[in-house]
Amino acid sequence: MATTDSDTLPDAMREKASAVAGDARDMAHEKADETVGAARDRAQDELRSARSATDAAAEELPEGSLQAEALSQASGLLDTAVASLNDVDFDTLAQDVSHFARRNPLLFLGGAALAGFAAARFLKAGDGSTARRAPTQDPWSGHVVQRGDRS
Repeated sequence: MATTDSDTLPDAMREKASAVAGDARDMAHEKADETVGAARDRAQDELRSARSATDAAAEELPEGSLQAEALSQASGLLDTAVASLNDVDFDTLAQDVSHFARRNPLLFLGGAALAGFAAARFLKAGDGSTARRAPTQDPWSGHVVQRGDRS
């Protein structure tokens, strides 16, 4: 039986689709690496800022005091956190999250739900003034009122 163009067309389409999917996966991976890198840099900047503030606060306290020692230890921990972020990449982060989710599924799901609620709250807060002006039914008086007008 001879191979025809109609037999090779599905194979060619499959190969093309596979190549396109591979390219899309590579692009997504690169973008994720860029995003993680930018987030890592921001986190390191914030940690360095917190360390500087901690050091400044420790200098204001009497040397050897319990508070100064606690702030000094906190400063050291912040330095360690900055250093540990140097090695973070998308693959490592994804593996760490995956391992954590497997070890602590309830805690992971609770954290995901909390993050979802926080994101929804954040997005709702940025909705603008139109949501505040929408009339609502006041359950106590039975009449429609404007939000913010509860008198």
